[in-house]
Amino acid sequence: MTTVGHSLAGLSIAALALPKGRPLLWYLVIVHMFVLFANAPDLPLPGWGHANYEVSHSIFVTMLLVSTLGLLMFIPGFDNGVGFRVLVLWSLTWLSHMVLDATYNHGLGIGVFWPFSDAHLVLPIPWFETLTWPPMTEHNRNVFATELAFYGTLLILCLLLRRRLHVS
Repeated sequence: MTTVGHSLAGLSIAALALPKGRPLLWYLVIVHMFVLFANAPDLPLPGWGHANYEVSHSIFVTMLLVSTLGLLMFIPGFDNGVGFRVLVLWSLTWLSHMVLDATYNHGLGIGVFWPFSDAHLVLPIPWFETLTWPPMTEHNRNVFATELAFYGTLLILCLLLRRRLHVS
């Protein structure tokens, strides 16, 4: 999956989850964090991302790193009501990365159970394809367009549902 799909999925979770009535700067920071966490397993860091796919896409490694977010709860003045909800949803956004990557039809799946198992999660959806090299090809434009159409529609539906539910 590309950053387009992951980012739109993260924004969809944010749209459903974030409370109303906060300052614009708060939304900008928090929503950017949703996008960051949605893409975290693919970040190009040493020993991480696509350079070390088993580690960055392992549910156990992810849970360990996500649980460190819980340390924010011990910061004096941290808003325990909304703050806790945002932390849980950032974690869900990060975990969604693995499920979304497993839906791509390359047949390889992802090693979500590393280091305890070599089993791979494979949930292929036929119209989701991976990018190829070189990057500027008709195939890759179609990959981006498919993700934009699918996950963009999801985001619109989440925004409409948010409006209907009046999330507070």
